[in-house]
Order: sequence, then C-alpha cells, then structure tokens
Amino acid sequence: MQNFDVIVIGTGSGIMVAKRCAAGGKKTAIIDSLPFGGTCALRGCDPKKVLLGVAHVLSLNKQLHGKGISKPAISSWKELMQFKESFTEPVPPKKDEELKNAGIVTFHGRAQFISPISLTINDEVL
Repeated sequence: MQNFDVIVIGTGSGIMVAKRCAAGGKKTAIIDSLPFGGTCALRGCDPKKVLLGVAHVLSLNKQLHGKGISKPAISSWKELMQFKESFTEPVPPKKDEELKNAGIVTFHGRAQFISPISLTINDEVL
C-alpha cells in the first residue's frame, strides 16, 4: 500500500491541482484511465475547433460558389486527422513527464474506491 496526502483522479484540470499540491509539499499522486492530458486537449475543445473550422470553410465555399468562388473546396479526412494528431499525440508523454518532474506519482488505470480514504488502481491500494 502506498500512502499519499492527495490523490487526483483525472488529468485535465486535475493536473493543476496535483502540481499545486505537490508544490505545497504534499505527497501527490494522479490517476487517469485515458491518456494523460484530459478531454479538452485530446478529444474535445482543441480538436473540435480544427474540425469545426474546416466544416465552416467548406460551408462558406459552397455558399459562395458562383459568387466569386469558382472551384469547390475539397477536404481530405486523412490529412485533417494527421494535422489533428500532430498536436494531440505529443500531449500525453509531455504531461506524464511534466507530472513526474513535479514529483507527482503517476498511475494509468481506473481507480475504484474501497473506503472513504482508500482506492485501488491496477490491483494496488492507495
């Protein structure tokens, strides 16, 4: 069994909580069942803006065809996904390194509470 002062579940906004606790001298751990970085950076806000931006351009192109726009815009899903992955794929290893450099113990897996002050992660009790 490992003991911590603070255990944070989730690496979206939880990263800042964990870093502040560790900086304040608390023995801190962080857990995420998904790649480190959170929904916004990896699956939500940032990737969504790229996809919506392309959809908007395609829609405007179609609306303005014959009104100064003479050729239809053509999108490539493969290229779009490659672009999205160029800024989402580096996030998890960068966040993992950032957390470890801050003195935070990292765990990948699904946390389950077994008491008001204990949980399990990958068959380990924290």
